[in-house]
Amino acid sequence: MCGFVFYHSLQSPFSQQGFIKALASLQHRGPDGDGHWFSEKPYVALGHTRLAINGGDSGLQPMLSSDERFVMAVNGELYNSCDALECAGITFQTGSDSEYLLQQFIRQGVECFDELDGEFAFAIWDQQTQAAYLGRDRHGIKPLFYAEHNGALIAASEIKALLAYGVPAKWNPSYLAGAAFFTQDASTTPVEGVFSLPPGHYLKVAAHGVECLSYVQQSPFEPALFSRSELSFEQACDQFEAYLLNAIEKRLPKTGSVQSYLSSGIDSSVITAIAAHLGREVNAYTIAFEEHQAFDEYPQAKLLVDALGVQHYRVPVSDQVLADHFASAVWHSEMPVPNINIAGKYYLSRVLAESGHKTVLTGEGADESLVGYGFFRQDLTDPYQELSQLPVPWFNHLQAVQEKFGLLPAQAVHACPVGLMLGQLRSEAYQSTSAIDAFPNFLIHKQDTRLSIAQKLHYHSVYQSYNLGGLADRTEMAHGIEGRPPFLDNGLVEFVHSLPTEYKLADGIDKRILRTVSEKFMPAGYTRIEKKPFIAAPASLRSSGPLAELFQGYFSDLSHLPEFYDKEKVRGFYQQALMQDVSAQARLDPVFMHLASLMVLGERFGMNAY
Repeated sequence: MCGFVFYHSLQSPFSQQGFIKALASLQHRGPDGDGHWFSEKPYVALGHTRLAINGGDSGLQPMLSSDERFVMAVNGELYNSCDALECAGITFQTGSDSEYLLQQFIRQGVECFDELDGEFAFAIWDQQTQAAYLGRDRHGIKPLFYAEHNGALIAASEIKALLAYGVPAKWNPSYLAGAAFFTQDASTTPVEGVFSLPPGHYLKVAAHGVECLSYVQQSPFEPALFSRSELSFEQACDQFEAYLLNAIEKRLPKTGSVQSYLSSGIDSSVITAIAAHLGREVNAYTIAFEEHQAFDEYPQAKLLVDALGVQHYRVPVSDQVLADHFASAVWHSEMPVPNINIAGKYYLSRVLAESGHKTVLTGEGADESLVGYGFFRQDLTDPYQELSQLPVPWFNHLQAVQEKFGLLPAQAVHACPVGLMLGQLRSEAYQSTSAIDAFPNFLIHKQDTRLSIAQKLHYHSVYQSYNLGGLADRTEMAHGIEGRPPFLDNGLVEFVHSLPTEYKLADGIDKRILRTVSEKFMPAGYTRIEKKPFIAAPASLRSSGPLAELFQGYFSDLSHLPEFYDKEKVRGFYQQALMQDVSAQARLDPVFMHLASLMVLGERFGMNAY
């Protein structure tokens, strides 16, 4: 796992000082070294910061082909076997997994992208054709942002690198409108003119311009388009087990112990259990919200590790820890956040890094394909059918949602109260900025069902930007930790998408096939535990303590609040909220977490007016 910066222009020379500054802003992603490669006419620069896991000194990047025609940088991990290429007489120059992509691109060009197995983003420059190719894995596990600035295309692993080079730090009003509902199009960002490359796509950058092209034959974001399996449930369980074991085994480090982020849920629990079953020494790390037992998953997680016999590390996270790390966590996430749990996850990765580790198994991705979220279950079993069922103040917004998607996804309905409250706090100049226009756009096919449309909305919004981005990659890579999510293995996801819905959700049991298979690896009864979302206790409206001091400071100052919001409205609403009862404050917490995190971004990024 690493970071990279890419620059291309036909006419405008790059600023070497600006480029080095941009690369330095990604040092946390690659603390083990850096390198760069420059060329002129066209003006091309490629820089890389390295997190050394495979390849030793020979894995330094940017990496050049033996004839120096191709120059490449990769962020991430590839699991493809090199055996077939070696049998064909290909000699690998390094021990780095990244070289597989270079060797395949030399032989197949862009056709090789679809066969890549792993979590990755890359940039390749072809000196002969004078074209660049910048791509991203099909799930969106690894980030890639880009912007056009002063006649150049600049791309990087994080937004902060683009800003460090000189891309203007201006708020994106459309993004802010959609983000209030936590349903913004994941290809957009808080910064005007900065975009996130869609998963499964690549940019081709050449003299004629920039093209954004899909390379996947079958996108995991189109679950309804996969061929339906006719396997019995028992047969499906056997194949699911094989896919899952393979997905976990390929993500284990080649040597040493295995690290796992362990919550009380089934996803991370079965990953930890199977890693131990495979005979590896496993160290599990669990956050303990020690001052808020209702949100503390450690006691349940401890029951599992005691039964499995793996080493368990309790990571205490106090209110003081959350207050101390909130701003840094938001700065690394590069987006507004709804809960202070992000500071806890950031701190967890810091503890892991300080223990000397670089990789960790994580549980992201199971809820999406295996229908684990409550809003998916509602869409399937008790959907919102009529606007008349819902509060009158929500009507206009949800009518627009219904017109856009042809139904009322529960995710959009559940987000409505917070989004509308934030809408009431807008400045007059932005009252007409449409939130619906900022929601994702995707094709709806005749094969799509209510459930698959709800999945697509999630895939194209919060899943990419927050779940895999802010809460996963960015909090982990802030400390040079490479997260490896087995549930996002290509083969496993494709297999799950082929299964009948009743293999995933039936008789009130979510993730049915996973729970059934898990019985082979986990203690009796543990596979039926209910999903407990990873959230921290409401933090923004405390009356005393470090979190009260932190958030009261933000809402008394408001100097970095985007002009999208009216300072006096926000200040008045906050003062009123401080006088509410605890349950009302809990409902309001996402509103103020959102605004406080925007203020952090405004300050740290030096955000300007629109």
